[in-house]
Amino acid sequence: MGPKWPKRFGVAAVLAMAAVGAVVYGAGGRTPEPTKAGAMAPEYSELAQVEVTTVEPRSMSERVRVSGELQPVNRAVVKAKVSGTVLEVDARPGQAVKSGDVLVRFETEDLQSALVQQDSNLDAARAQLELAEQTLEKTERLAERGYATTAALEKAQSDVTAARANVQGLEAQSETARTALGDAVLVAPFDGIVASRSVEPGETVAANTELMTVVDTSVLEAEVLVSTRDITRLKVEQTAELQVDGLEGSTITGTVDRINPVANEGSRLVPVFIRLENTEGRLWGGMFATGSILVRQEEDVLAIPQTALRDDEEGQHVLKITDGKLVRRPVELGPIWDGGRLVEITSGIVAGDTVLSAPLPELQADMPVTISTAG
Repeated sequence: MGPKWPKRFGVAAVLAMAAVGAVVYGAGGRTPEPTKAGAMAPEYSELAQVEVTTVEPRSMSERVRVSGELQPVNRAVVKAKVSGTVLEVDARPGQAVKSGDVLVRFETEDLQSALVQQDSNLDAARAQLELAEQTLEKTERLAERGYATTAALEKAQSDVTAARANVQGLEAQSETARTALGDAVLVAPFDGIVASRSVEPGETVAANTELMTVVDTSVLEAEVLVSTRDITRLKVEQTAELQVDGLEGSTITGTVDRINPVANEGSRLVPVFIRLENTEGRLWGGMFATGSILVRQEEDVLAIPQTALRDDEEGQHVLKITDGKLVRRPVELGPIWDGGRLVEITSGIVAGDTVLSAPLPELQADMPVTISTAG
């Protein structure tokens, strides 16, 4: 029995073995027949189905993987606008409220007294202003007749100016007291749900103390972090598909709403905000989501594995299988897909062509091949 050789070897190797009278076994398991002058017939390399690719138009898409936590878009912290004692708290965590619903009431006796005092002072100041204006009017008539001195006229004018300024100051104080009385009743800023409450009736709180948090759960957003390497591929309004913990088997569709212009310090990750409509009420703030953002999609793309590309002094090409032989076909390349694993071909091959896609450098143009029909 003759020596066994690898299934694939170059033409030069075949000729060398033929010159020394070696018996060469083809990849298909048959022995090539000797030719004249002792030369051997060309070897047929048998290719497995996984080593070739039949080019077909396909839909191609590219996505950026993301993950992050859901939070309501509209969130309001209700704070005390005045200092005082809390009289009533009319909402609890988890309770739905409408815009304008009363949430917290403060005791108003002191505020009402302050308003009455300011209004009383204002009334007195207005009376003084009226008297000063009457005095000025009389002094002006007397001055016209020569019965009032210039000093008396100037004093009357000064008294009116002072009285008018006093009225304006007291009007501002009265309005402040009236606003404080109105601020003793805090209402919901929008339709939503009470998320937290940090005050009880009878407590005395200072102005600007946080009392309650109201959120609108009809719209949420996922804050995800994207590397600076991928952020240039993202745009506002791109579609995102997310899978949310607790909603296994469901895909939530959203859109990119905002992209932070600055990466987080030290992480090189850029916050991106994905808007999610919560019309069915299945989403809660704090849920964790994973998914992807669609950055590119095209239909009817002719793409082949990168491993099918070859390069020589004449340029980039592929080996197309035609009539049982490898044929060199120059190609023009388009965009890269699937993370660099596929490349789009814009010319050189057409749908239905079969090309060698396995990295087998020993196979060259014009070599005869067969494709195995084994599964």
